[in-house]
Amino acid sequence: MNQEKQAQIVRQSIPIWLRVVVVGLIGLGIFFRFAHLGQKPYWLDESFTSLAISGYTVAEVQQEVSNGHIIPVEALDKYQRINPDRGVEDTIRYLITSDPQLSPLYFILVRLWAQGIGDSPAAVRSLSALLSLLLFPSIYWLCLELFKSPCVGWVALGIIAVSPLHLLYAQEARPYSLWSVTIVLSSAALLRAIRCQNLANWGLYALSLSLGLYTHLLTALVAIAHGIYVLVLERFRLNKASINYLLSALVGFFLFLPWLIILFTNINKAKNFVSWTSLKLVSNPFDLIAIFLTRASRIFFDINLASDFSFITKFALESPLWYGICTIICCLLLIIYISYFLIKKSAYEISLFIGLLGGFPVLSLMLPDLIFGGIRSIQFRYELPFYITLQLGVAYVLAFCIAFENRWQNRILQFIIVGFFLFGLVSNVMIFNSDTWWTKAYGVKEIQTTQLINQSDSPLLVGIGDRLSLAKTLCLSRYLEPKVHLLLGQFNPLPMTQEGVSNIFIIDDIFTLDVLDESNK
Repeated sequence: MNQEKQAQIVRQSIPIWLRVVVVGLIGLGIFFRFAHLGQKPYWLDESFTSLAISGYTVAEVQQEVSNGHIIPVEALDKYQRINPDRGVEDTIRYLITSDPQLSPLYFILVRLWAQGIGDSPAAVRSLSALLSLLLFPSIYWLCLELFKSPCVGWVALGIIAVSPLHLLYAQEARPYSLWSVTIVLSSAALLRAIRCQNLANWGLYALSLSLGLYTHLLTALVAIAHGIYVLVLERFRLNKASINYLLSALVGFFLFLPWLIILFTNINKAKNFVSWTSLKLVSNPFDLIAIFLTRASRIFFDINLASDFSFITKFALESPLWYGICTIICCLLLIIYISYFLIKKSAYEISLFIGLLGGFPVLSLMLPDLIFGGIRSIQFRYELPFYITLQLGVAYVLAFCIAFENRWQNRILQFIIVGFFLFGLVSNVMIFNSDTWWTKAYGVKEIQTTQLINQSDSPLLVGIGDRLSLAKTLCLSRYLEPKVHLLLGQFNPLPMTQEGVSNIFIIDDIFTLDVLDESNK
């Protein structure tokens, strides 16, 4: 029965209204991706992107500015701008010495992009916006390979076009929009290679897998999910398909070998930079799952009802209670229903592929959090494989139901589809009009901090000079007036007075300030 229904959905015609609506949504999605690129604050991770573009390493910056001498805020400009004396090789050197856990492809691209377009926040972010457009043809290709249905592809295009998830990462100077593309491309390439079984297509899969690894290390989880899919599909037999997959995966990893050697050579340094993911900021497993479900719902509808997400100690801080309960229930029911629907209604290959591509990466991150503690599984950007498959599942369910339900039920389903589109569109408008968003860690505090400092007559900003303090200072430096001076270094005790300074601002871990003015000196 499933095969008969699958054959019918393959032959399903695409309603004219759906084509018109989706084309309009794609146009709006492109507009929102490129609009107001420089409006939201440039947050910590983006400041490190610009530092990579400059070609300076963290150690060099610390040596030059964290020396206990007062310097003007403009002294930090060269660490956030293109330096004509430094090139792509210096960007790679930055990654090797300062962030070896980051794959280099995006940072090489953004360095070259900034040389031609500019190094302002809007210019640097525009590369992510441009790369995000590649997701449209990629997701449609994946739908054709997986579902054999253009109708599912059209529904998926509409959902992707206005998804707040893809809009937020299209406007961020980090590699996540490119990673979304490589996840989808490698998945579509795998399905085509299995279907065609020729050298060219398996070579395409190996190349797409390598590009994914050079974009983000968590692509390894996607590759393992692909491997499990092939092995289960072939019933763990060592036949042509499974051998071709193993050879292609080995070629993909072999192409990534140069950076893999660099990573293992600097493994202790990389562990130090990602140690924050193991912090036990969530008190119990129920809170962890609740936050995970709340964030998963935001791939369809996001109105920024969240506080500073990096310092969650209990679920109540993630969002208002009523909103949290509603989103948890809705998201949980959606995941359960899609899982049930795929198992009952779709072909075995479809449910297996979506289940593995979405389920294996998320379980690989969540299980360590549940057992040992940590916040890996609630990092919005790490769960892209799960979010993409959830969107694919929704697209399939809606397209399937259009094909098989009667007239009055079709009307209801059309309203549901339009509802998903409207939820995303409302989210896009709110993101468009907002000065910051919950994914921009410290965004609100960053704005408040710079406003407070700029209001002072002759302010001095004091930082302790470590990596995090340096990152926060780089963030703020873009928005501080030239009258602001900096004092970075290791101080014991902290300076209480400075000649010619009206206010001393000592920045702490969450962009709030201790202020020492003339009244308490």
